[in-house]
Amino acid sequence: MRNKTIFTREAARRNIATMYLPIRRPGSPDILVLDPIIDQYSQLLLKPGWQLLCSKGSVFAQSETETLPVNRMMEAVTGDESPLSYVQAAVCFHHLLDYSDHPTGVNAYTIMDDAFVRELDLLGQWKMGRWERSFNPIFFYDSLLHPAVILFTYHREGPGTIQKHIHRFAYQSYALQTMQRTWTSHS
Repeated sequence: MRNKTIFTREAARRNIATMYLPIRRPGSPDILVLDPIIDQYSQLLLKPGWQLLCSKGSVFAQSETETLPVNRMMEAVTGDESPLSYVQAAVCFHHLLDYSDHPTGVNAYTIMDDAFVRELDLLGQWKMGRWERSFNPIFFYDSLLHPAVILFTYHREGPGTIQKHIHRFAYQSYALQTMQRTWTSHS
């Protein structure tokens, strides 16, 4: 890990209020314009000529000449390439997927940090015992110098689960690959 930057969960929140957000209607044949979602993140912009859209449960980016599927839609996004912008891009990606048929459950309320764990423990809501590692969101450059972000999420439904989400970005781009796995669960 090179140039590691540690954040709190507050960094993963949308930090600009917009006039409206599209209303998700599962199964609707309508095409939703998702551009206002990008507008909620201060370090991100939609590249000129691109739109983010949702139709029939699929999220994609579209320009006059090209359509990018969900696994490439973040190529239509640009930013200042700061560590915060990559954290915002990772969260924004999951926010966009909330409009698809395959939401990931990653949002500002499930993203963890150490203060969140202490608060849950203080309130008697933390069932996972004592942990030695940090759950703070982390930005770093991997061994091949790709920007990367790791987020942990806590899901209270059922037995309670902690999931680890790894986001690896392309060079000088917000195109990303994601990996998710269950870190632990309380039974």
